[in-house]
Amino acid sequence: MNNVTEYWKLIKEIGSLNEKWDETVFTKADIIDKLIKSIDPAAKTVLFPSFNPIISFLENYYDITVVCDDELFSTFSLTRTKNVERIADLNTSYDIVVALDEYFTYSNDEQSQRDLLDSVVKVTSGWLITTLQDYKNFAPHKKNQIDAIAISSSNNYIMLESCVADKTDKQLWYHYRFCIKNHSDLTTIGPVTRRTMYFKQLAKYSSDAGSKQYVIQKNLLYKGFFSKHFEHIITVKF
Repeated sequence: MNNVTEYWKLIKEIGSLNEKWDETVFTKADIIDKLIKSIDPAAKTVLFPSFNPIISFLENYYDITVVCDDELFSTFSLTRTKNVERIADLNTSYDIVVALDEYFTYSNDEQSQRDLLDSVVKVTSGWLITTLQDYKNFAPHKKNQIDAIAISSSNNYIMLESCVADKTDKQLWYHYRFCIKNHSDLTTIGPVTRRTMYFKQLAKYSSDAGSKQYVIQKNLLYKGFFSKHFEHIITVKF
């Protein structure tokens, strides 16, 4: 099982024990839904190049395709969404691409980041919605985090994230996630190689790819599941 599938299946497991799970997912989905309606009220087709549970709500309003493996797709029992395993398998164009959870940081060098963006640009006829943290002023990749989730008296999860810096490239790090279940069972996910992406860097890559508009949305933030750090939402018009 790959790291992405393992992570989201764990999130699903924790969510199934939490009576506020649907509320949490809806709150995040509503942010993206309202943003889509504000930038393109006529949008109908949406591509997610990586998985996110908010799809389960958004699929009621949009024709959604998600890039994920069949195991992850079936785990969340999506009813209207279609899935593919690679962006390269797509031969259509989408009104909106939603690349959340700092999608463009999951690379090992700048060329890979450009390639990720170029692959997205090829399949959108409209807008890209993505997220980044402030790597210039905040350096979140240099901070570890702990988040304890007490589901009930019989279920307790402790989620931890650890960032291990590369020894030769200060922009590169190795991302680990740990989950301690009921104070005894440990699940380790990673390492996943990641690289910083700065706001101006993404703006430059977007411009090189033919963007017409690049906006860091004011007062509009997104926070991943069980994350302590908010991400800035960015919209790019192609």
